Amino acid sequence: MKRIAWLLGFVTVAACSKETPRPTDVPVEAEAGPVASSSPPASPSVPPSADPVPAASASTAPLASTAAHVASSPGTSTRLLDAGQAPRQKLRYTWRVDRKEQLVMDLRTAASTEFAGAKQPEIPLPPVHIVLDLDPQSVTPSGDLRFAWRVTSATVTSDAQTPSQIADGMRAEVSAIEHLAGTAAVTARGLSGGVTVDGATTVDAGATGQMAEQIRQTLRDVAVPMPDEEVGRGARWQKTAQLDAKGSRLTQTDTFTLVDLAATTGAVDDVLAQTAPPQALRAPGMAGGTEARMESMLASGDGKTRFDLSRLVPQTRFTGTTTMVVSGPSAGDSTRRVTMIMRVGIDIEGKPR
Repeated sequence: MKRIAWLLGFVTVAACSKETPRPTDVPVEAEAGPVASSSPPASPSVPPSADPVPAASASTAPLASTAAHVASSPGTSTRLLDAGQAPRQKLRYTWRVDRKEQLVMDLRTAASTEFAGAKQPEIPLPPVHIVLDLDPQSVTPSGDLRFAWRVTSATVTSDAQTPSQIADGMRAEVSAIEHLAGTAAVTARGLSGGVTVDGATTVDAGATGQMAEQIRQTLRDVAVPMPDEEVGRGARWQKTAQLDAKGSRLTQTDTFTLVDLAATTGAVDDVLAQTAPPQALRAPGMAGGTEARMESMLASGDGKTRFDLSRLVPQTRFTGTTTMVVSGPSAGDSTRRVTMIMRVGIDIEGKPR
């Protein structure tokens, strides 16, 4: 499915840009191309009169040079809110090693900022198209699926109206994940058992690493998570997760409603919310002795998903908005506060191979 945790990581970098751009510019250091989740989009502009918040380097390698394990947070839980109408059944996936799939993801993003009461125009960012091949490796007796994944295609679509800085930054993000590969696991209930990235496939293309983070978030949450109990049409359940997105803590809650169910297929509506407490932004490469802070963060979104219990990748349409207030040292002893707003649309489609 979709997720927008990558937005938190991207905005961290955007807020820490060392450049002070013109009103219509986007600093190259902050450009990205998902999670949410999505190539992390280019950063919104900051008024030229504002002193820059301390910088985060975009040259930081997007992933560790060795395989990285991204396990499900121990704080993840599911809770049934309403069992729905009879007849009811336990929803479980029936994975098969002979069913290879392809995950196709399209990302659309727009960003804007507000500073000292002045709101900058929203910047639409170039759409990103990503294709991954998923190859099942094994199914355990308990029904867990282990599969290999690899990015087979990643492209950015820009036109003459797209500022060159934005287009170049997005392409840098895409080039960093063009050959990314690894393995992952998912339970019979659709809960992630962890995602690994093959360090030999990582590339430092001067990117922020947010596109790679979006790939991992998407794979971690690719299947609709099912409740443990029997459910029927109209059932509602909630998944809550304590996440660590690029070093920043947040809580994500998804409330699912089963709107359709027929044999092994069905549809759910997903209402997503993310919140985070005030905290320091631990962006890679920040200068010593300087600190940017996230004063508040609120993200919300709505998704509509059609699932097939015999397939890993559902058909998902998601839209969401993230609003974050970031502060940092300014000239003298003053503090600068910037409100950053991002709108994202993520479409995911699964195809048999």
